[in-house]
Amino acid sequence: MAIIRRSVVDLLTVATVCFLGASAAVTTSCDPTFNTGFGLGGHNLPPANNVSTADPIGPYRVGVSFETYCFQGRGVTLNYWYPALPATGSNPYVSAGGIVGKAVKDAPVDSSNGPYPLIIFSPGLAAVDDAYYFYTQNLASNGYVVVSIQHLDARNANVTTKEFALILAAIDAAAGNTIGAVIEEYTDFFRETQFALTYRPQEIEFALDQTIRSTNNDSSPWYGIIDTENIGMSGHSLGGFYTNIVGGGMPIYCDYLMTPTQLNPAYPVLSEVSPCAFPARKNMTGPFALHDSRIKAIIPLAAPTFLPRTQLARSAAQIKIPMMTITGDNRTSETTAWVQRDIYERAAGPSYWLQIKDTNHYLVADSYGLSPVLSVSMSVGDKANFFDKAAVYMTYSAAFFDYYVKGNETAFATLHTMFSSYVKELGSRND
Repeated sequence: MAIIRRSVVDLLTVATVCFLGASAAVTTSCDPTFNTGFGLGGHNLPPANNVSTADPIGPYRVGVSFETYCFQGRGVTLNYWYPALPATGSNPYVSAGGIVGKAVKDAPVDSSNGPYPLIIFSPGLAAVDDAYYFYTQNLASNGYVVVSIQHLDARNANVTTKEFALILAAIDAAAGNTIGAVIEEYTDFFRETQFALTYRPQEIEFALDQTIRSTNNDSSPWYGIIDTENIGMSGHSLGGFYTNIVGGGMPIYCDYLMTPTQLNPAYPVLSEVSPCAFPARKNMTGPFALHDSRIKAIIPLAAPTFLPRTQLARSAAQIKIPMMTITGDNRTSETTAWVQRDIYERAAGPSYWLQIKDTNHYLVADSYGLSPVLSVSMSVGDKANFFDKAAVYMTYSAAFFDYYVKGNETAFATLHTMFSSYVKELGSRND
């Protein structure tokens, strides 16, 4: 039963090693068994038994496909969700987690209204690439190509065995400091990967570069299908943090006075250590080094931070592109609310805040939110009315990208309308 106790925070960061140089080999022949299967990081989970997720609300049918590439000597899988033509006799795709929706695997692309804008999606820590079925499927049904990344941590991040760290994690979670709880729970993995700086940004950049290469390659099925001038990004939890950093341009400053604890990468309580203590940050060319200016708008879903509170407002003020924060309201399982709120209130560009009532960290990742194993630890309120809550995620995320990536002005009204009783808070700034 220990895993059930821990699972409350396992997905909080439910989103290695050098930058991909220009001469790095890119093939589709890497070991296809690397980083596969279903689970939370290194912990295997039984899939659900073809549990239905929420139907998409857009006008397009949806296809889903997978491509595995060799990156830094290991396989990285990119999971494509896209507008598709009807595929006669095909059954809906069943995700690795046993979730079924309306997407059809390898369905022919519907090129009639292409090229379609691109959305890069970064899952949370320990989450697999197709675990966000309703969210990615819905964006594709609204006329986007969504590329979800199977990050290194998807099947390789493990909860620590250090009793001291686990006790701290439990105390933090009970106090509502869910960010600290997850850092301590995965303290060995985060210390080894330097808060994921050694692989996450590189995988995101690789996914974006590879997708652009594919759409310019006349032998690729994506040739001419993707609009590489109009790109958005979204990510959940750890993926949300890197959505803010890579997509939003939120810098990691290291030019302020820090304590010896903050600068000690070996300090036992990792949540008190700064990313500036690690070589991955020290070797960056500057605080903005990870920013990718090709990205025009971002949706961080329940994004945590590794930055100290004293620097959070300063860093958030550098987010100058449109941003929509979407989060649940569960105090002990959702990402710490004040962190997300501070970023929303300090961002310089158009900024939106959406909090969903009776919603925990799992819901948007339906392979986990609908898991018969993980749902045992969820409250009755969090499990109730899944489809109504999913509709909130789908409606506002599509409207946001429609307005800020596609330039569809009719979507603006949706961003200011509380259409569901599950919309607990809806706010906007600078729009």
